[in-house]
Amino acid sequence: MDLAMIFTILSAIGYSWLRMTVGLSISLLFSFAVGIAAATSRTLEKIIIPVLDILQSIPILSFFPIALYAFISLHPVIGPELAAVFLIFTSQVWNISFGVYEAIKFIPTETLEVTNFLRFSIVDKIQHLYIRASFPKVAANLPSSWANGLYFLVACEIITIGEAEYRLYGIGSITTQLIASGMVLESVLALCLVMFFVVLMNLLVFIPMIRISMKYRFEAYAVEVPHAWFERVIKPFTIPIKMIAHKPRFAEHWKIGLGLRSFISLITRHRRYVETLILLTILAILMLTVRCEDVIKFSHLVFNGLSRLGYIEPLIMLGYSLARVSTVTLITLGWTIPVSIILYENKTLEKILTPIFQAIASFPATLLIPFIMDFNVKIGLMKEFGALIIILLGTTWYMLFSLRGALSLMPSEEEELFKLLRIRGLKKLWHLYLPRMTPSMITGCIITVGGGWNTLVIAERTVLDHLVWEVENPGIGKTMNVATSTGDIQLLVATTIWMALFIVLINRLVWRRIYEIAVRRIV
Repeated sequence: MDLAMIFTILSAIGYSWLRMTVGLSISLLFSFAVGIAAATSRTLEKIIIPVLDILQSIPILSFFPIALYAFISLHPVIGPELAAVFLIFTSQVWNISFGVYEAIKFIPTETLEVTNFLRFSIVDKIQHLYIRASFPKVAANLPSSWANGLYFLVACEIITIGEAEYRLYGIGSITTQLIASGMVLESVLALCLVMFFVVLMNLLVFIPMIRISMKYRFEAYAVEVPHAWFERVIKPFTIPIKMIAHKPRFAEHWKIGLGLRSFISLITRHRRYVETLILLTILAILMLTVRCEDVIKFSHLVFNGLSRLGYIEPLIMLGYSLARVSTVTLITLGWTIPVSIILYENKTLEKILTPIFQAIASFPATLLIPFIMDFNVKIGLMKEFGALIIILLGTTWYMLFSLRGALSLMPSEEEELFKLLRIRGLKKLWHLYLPRMTPSMITGCIITVGGGWNTLVIAERTVLDHLVWEVENPGIGKTMNVATSTGDIQLLVATTIWMALFIVLINRLVWRRIYEIAVRRIV
């Protein structure tokens, strides 16, 4: 193996990491905006949360034709890159958005009353309350978002629609090419380097972020939190900024900020009129940009696709897929609940296992599909077991990091009270841990199930160059993958509609009602 191959792999990792970082940055901005809006406005909550349910339920592979055609029409060279970043964004954003929403929903009532008494403007609340209150949840969800982005990295860098194929330079496409070419040593080196950079990312970014977020817990007593390494690094650079900001002449520039605050306050007071105006503006733009012929053509496409599928076949496919997702969700709950509690109670074990879990979670499991295929064949197992492993690798970390985030936000005085009363074992689990974990557990289930439906498109059928992975039984993800590979837009749209409606129905009838009950009992 020569140095040129090592340099190629390292540069490919750099390109992939850049796409991931851009996607995650956009996800953070989107999540804060949408999460705060949904948590603070009942009107917007009724619109945003169902829309998030729908969007997180649609597999990102369904976005491929639409996103690719839209971005390539803008620029044939940059278009595929923009499409890849957009698709990575759709795989990272949902659990962060739900985390911001959940964190703001559970801000203590007395804290909100204090901000109202002090007449905090909406800008003050966003800056000094909402962002800080949601920071622990965001930090806890960053590893799983990064992991999910890496999970779909291969699919984002190798886009095949019918006869058209768009291959972007990155570690996903390079590793797939090495595996397909039979270059075992180079493939192992690529996987080892990916693992090394994943561990580095966790040690230098995610773990320090989680440590810093502990400062923003709602507690009666102050808790000392050790400084992260980059706080010490950037501290000298912040001193000149603070000195300039405190000079009298600098205060004149804040008039712009005061004008902006007044403008936002005006919008807040007339929120209903503003919402109506925005809605009318969106409708006007749609009427001007969308042609009637396009609407009619798309309606025919949807009608023909749904007619081809019928009613019985989609229900059979959804039944098999639901069984796979439900099995994985039960397995996830079975191991994440006790592990989260053990890690919370044993800080030494937490320091050892947390980086390991984060490294495993961030590893792109789709690169392991050829090895899982080979393992299944040698052992003689059904491909269903391999599909369950692939789904589990892509979804289980949502629940683990969500539950760990919930326990980390638990006020320490409650833990001290249970120690004082010598309440242990099942009583402590039932009266302390489970009530505190329930909202995050339900949110984790919603995201896990949604992520499970996303991963079905890869778990039930995957094509990596000439390698084909396909389960024996029917599945909605399998059919969707076939439609994407063959460029059958009618079938792709029809299966996407069936999947989205089915998942939204489950979320609204089951998970959302359970979540509302949990909120009423805890808040």
